[in-house]
Amino acid sequence: MLAHLSETDKAWLAGFIDGEGYIGIVKGKKKAGPWNSDSLIYHPWVIVTSTDTKVLEDIQLVVSTQKRASLSRTAGQKAAYQVKITKFDDIVLLLEAVLPYLRLKQKQAKLLIEFCKYRDSVKIVTGRGSRGETSFGDVEENIYLQLRELNKRGS
Repeated sequence: MLAHLSETDKAWLAGFIDGEGYIGIVKGKKKAGPWNSDSLIYHPWVIVTSTDTKVLEDIQLVVSTQKRASLSRTAGQKAAYQVKITKFDDIVLLLEAVLPYLRLKQKQAKLLIEFCKYRDSVKIVTGRGSRGETSFGDVEENIYLQLRELNKRGS
């Protein structure tokens, strides 16, 4: 995905992630169904937002992912669009490539890499609603809370 990137491209991309990006985890709740019980779900995301679709198309080409239009506007504002990276492997490759160039979000990047690698190492247990080792635990919650604190806005 990122093997072709020059160091200049990595620095350019890191600048956009630092300035217009989000590195974090969104916590949700999966509702109970006939074969599973209520459970927490943690979604890792790297998002870059811009009103300039050309910039997002360039980023999309660099990271080889789909651009997901996410209109977010209020009266008098331009529409904002996003490139959202959600696959564990893609997140790790991207963040490891830009990590040396990040200035504002380096801690978030390290934590999200740790989260993705940890989740990839967990044995998946399936069948009859058994959440077993796929359940989220203290490791994921701890990383989520650290990222939430780092991503707080304001004082």
